[in-house]
Amino acid sequence: MGRITERLCSFWQAEEVPRWFGISVVVIYLASLAGVAHVGMRYADEDRGRTFRQAVETSHELLADRLGAVEGASEDPAARAATLQRILRRYAAVMSVSALRVVDGQRQVVASIDASEIGSASPLGSSGSLTPDRLEIVDLPAEMYGRSMRLLRSPLRSDYQATGLYLEGVSSVDAPAGAELAEHADTLVVVLCACGALLVIYRRLRRQMRGVARIARQLRQHGDRIEQELGALRIADSAGALARQWNQLIDTVESLQDELKRTRATSELSKVLSRSGGGALAEALNALPSGVLHVNDEGRIEYANAAGRRFFDLGSAGDAPALLAELHPGEAAAPLLEVVRRASQDDGTFEPKSEICEIGADQSSYRVRIFPLGKGAAGSGCMVIVDDVSQQVRAEKAREDFVSQVTHELRTPLTNIRAYAETLSSGMFDDPKVMTECYNVITKETRRLSRLIDDILSVSQMEVGSIQLQIGEVDLKTLLTDSVRDVRGLAEEKNIDLRLTLPAKLETLKADRDKLAVVINNLLGNALKYTRESGTVIVGCQLGPSEAIITVKDNGIGIAPADQQRVFEKFQRAHDPEVQNQTGSGVGLYTAREIVRGHGGDIDLISEKGSGSTFIVRLPHVASRAGTLSSASGN
Repeated sequence: MGRITERLCSFWQAEEVPRWFGISVVVIYLASLAGVAHVGMRYADEDRGRTFRQAVETSHELLADRLGAVEGASEDPAARAATLQRILRRYAAVMSVSALRVVDGQRQVVASIDASEIGSASPLGSSGSLTPDRLEIVDLPAEMYGRSMRLLRSPLRSDYQATGLYLEGVSSVDAPAGAELAEHADTLVVVLCACGALLVIYRRLRRQMRGVARIARQLRQHGDRIEQELGALRIADSAGALARQWNQLIDTVESLQDELKRTRATSELSKVLSRSGGGALAEALNALPSGVLHVNDEGRIEYANAAGRRFFDLGSAGDAPALLAELHPGEAAAPLLEVVRRASQDDGTFEPKSEICEIGADQSSYRVRIFPLGKGAAGSGCMVIVDDVSQQVRAEKAREDFVSQVTHELRTPLTNIRAYAETLSSGMFDDPKVMTECYNVITKETRRLSRLIDDILSVSQMEVGSIQLQIGEVDLKTLLTDSVRDVRGLAEEKNIDLRLTLPAKLETLKADRDKLAVVINNLLGNALKYTRESGTVIVGCQLGPSEAIITVKDNGIGIAPADQQRVFEKFQRAHDPEVQNQTGSGVGLYTAREIVRGHGGDIDLISEKGSGSTFIVRLPHVASRAGTLSSASGN
């Protein structure tokens, strides 16, 4: 039995195109044609039935009109009945009806194709009501006639006047069957022609697939040792062009096998090198704050350290290498990736680039540098280095703003000094009061210029850590009184109520008096500058068990919570438009906090936007814990 099955399978699959393929195509095609023919015949039957029913209804109404004319033309009841009987029988001979009769309003049969019904009640007397003005159609139960039938009832009219009689007819719902075989002879012809065309195509396909059959035979015979003996799969070139291309494919596969062996050997060597030294190198690269990527000439990211994966949203280190064109990073990484994509050329090389991208609401800045690699054994590509330069960019911008502000600050007092000096030197005014006013303005602007230069020098000294504190006994009462007196003129110009509230007795404090004077003057100047006219500034001092507390409170514009830490940074000012409209260098509060921290204390800020600010200076009683003021102590 097994031998017979094997021979049968061999018979079905022996040819270039197996026999079952051709038979399957023919069967599927014939089944499709049969389905289409069936659907077409069904729709044709439905259409014929619909036409038949419309014809029956029309002829029924015409017959009713004819009978109505007879009823109105003759006065002899016997003659009318005979004429009605004759017309009904003629109609029944032509049309296929099961019953046809004329009934009166009491459903009594006046004429019928069945003479036995005349004079009796209509068998369908209970089927609906009599309507004197239109055709009625009633579907009858199938059990009455053994199939679907319908009752048609029309009123008889004579000269469009009702006669009181009705025509009842029972007709089949379905149209009579036609000669179906003759109607579908053309379909059979189409099927036979299609089968012939399939046979021709099948024969042609067999000749074209001769080479494929031989290739399949070789694969079946040597499939278990393809990897070891590719040469066994070769076939004679005489089998056709396909056979020759097959042999060329075998040659290509053999060369690829050799290349794969060399690649595997290289990979094994790389793994050994990685285990011996690559681990430490990988750890070193991952420790770098800069993102490092290696992109090959196909646009595939071959390597990325930890920072690079974070910058470009590449996932974990174990993920497969990703193509630049297939990456869809988040909003933060998209601009960085766009720089690399723009550097890619059509020939697989990269052009050198160095761009700074600003990303996110906080405007973080990243420098993307691209270093192309020359073509070689490993192909071309590039190295991508990404650095977070947000601090440098912010510092540079702050420095530019500082230079702009300082230039403005320097120009104003210098302009005033020059103007009043020229006024004095012109000799145009002999009035001592005018001359005294000019001298006072020059002196005031000179002090203002001196304070600004002191601030700039203080910042410079803080940056290099060279500022020294000269610790000594400081009389806080005298220090605060002198500071308030120095700014009293500015307060009077804006009609600001400047108050000094001190306890009856204040002990001396070990500190650098000159540096503390800078702190108090900076805080007072800041309070007076941002307090509106007719406002209030109160300076107070309290001495606790372990610290001295100096407060400068105003009811000015206040500082928003988002800016309260920012105002203590170097060259930084609040984003409030009212602050930006005022001149300032952005170093006063920075200098004040650094000096206080150099004494071992700190400055706190309590403020609410629109309700004023309170700066609290806390200084220890003991000598400074840091003899040298370092910028590191503030940050």
